[in-house]
Amino acid sequence: MAEGTNELSYSEFVALIGGDTRLRARLIGGERLRLQTPFLYPGRRGAIVVDLIPGPSPEPDAGGAPGTLPVRISDAGGLIKSLDEQGLDLAVDMIVSKTVFHAVKQVDGAGVSSGEVYLDSTADTVPADFWRFLQLLVEIVGLRHSKYKDALVQLSRRAERAPDLIGWEDQ
Repeated sequence: MAEGTNELSYSEFVALIGGDTRLRARLIGGERLRLQTPFLYPGRRGAIVVDLIPGPSPEPDAGGAPGTLPVRISDAGGLIKSLDEQGLDLAVDMIVSKTVFHAVKQVDGAGVSSGEVYLDSTADTVPADFWRFLQLLVEIVGLRHSKYKDALVQLSRRAERAPDLIGWEDQ
């Protein structure tokens, strides 16, 4: 855990996504929060952990009302590590890499930086953006299933187009 990050309890997690004003005030104050969601990565990675940290500084002419202060919702690097653990190494598999980056680009405010998937938000919009962020993570976790499905579809098509070269039908 990053130094100065405060772990939220499950009840605080529920309060946060419910729009609790005290937690919103903590975000506005620049506090770094971490919460363990009830959702799990496949394999050995465990629970999806989300960091809420101060986001990139707004443009100087953007105003800066308290609720519009930037907050970055981040996966703390867990998603890419989980994909790698499942055999989907983004550095090696260019198809998966392009698919992941395309999925991230489809969500306004989302990106990948230093191995972490993130979504830029504000203190006011964190409750709604938190769910958008989790949906993005879940969609990308689901890629491991689509890759296997695609391989099976290609295998099936190949079997339909070509004669049985191995002679399995004669056995």
